Amino acid sequence: MTDHHARPRGGSRRSMRWRSRAAVGAVLATLTSTLAVGTSAAQADDTGCPAGLNWSYYNWPEWNLRYWGADEYVVNSSQPTFLVAEERSVSNHTDSVATATFTSSVSRTYGLTLTVGVSATLFQRLTTSVSASITTSTTTTTGVSASAPVPAHGRVIGQYGVEAYNVNYTINTYMSFSDTPGGENCSLSSSTQGTSVAPTVYTGWRVLPG
Repeated sequence: MTDHHARPRGGSRRSMRWRSRAAVGAVLATLTSTLAVGTSAAQADDTGCPAGLNWSYYNWPEWNLRYWGADEYVVNSSQPTFLVAEERSVSNHTDSVATATFTSSVSRTYGLTLTVGVSATLFQRLTTSVSASITTSTTTTTGVSASAPVPAHGRVIGQYGVEAYNVNYTINTYMSFSDTPGGENCSLSSSTQGTSVAPTVYTGWRVLPG
């Protein structure tokens, strides 16, 4: 088991931190796997790192590199949208109002999509920041019907699908070169923009003028 509080064998603590910072870029660019030996939620002090992050401890002895890392998901904007599984139109060529009936015949699954990051972490952020109705996956069903009036010599369009959100978000990555997560030498190391389509639990028909 790795000792989280072990000190490097050679050099002072200050020089170790300097070497660790210098090696970070090379390590993150060349290594494809990490060794996470512990996680912890911690309060940040006056170093600039936010409070309440879930920190992971990383240890690469061959690089003499030890640090705490954490990702923060920030929702920048969200816009309601509708994911259309099927669409039909009904035209009324008479001089009086008619009734159109739509019945779904397609079963389609919509999952939470994202361009960067981890879906489970983003999902938690979306349900608290955007809507509690957001889910990781929703499937439309067949046999769902809806009716709507069609004006004389007019047309309506029926769309069956899932209510969803288009989301823009940022992933802020923090690194802490200290014995405790979020302690001294803690700073923002990168910031990445991402987008997501997040389905909700709500499915059904919507009718639009044609």
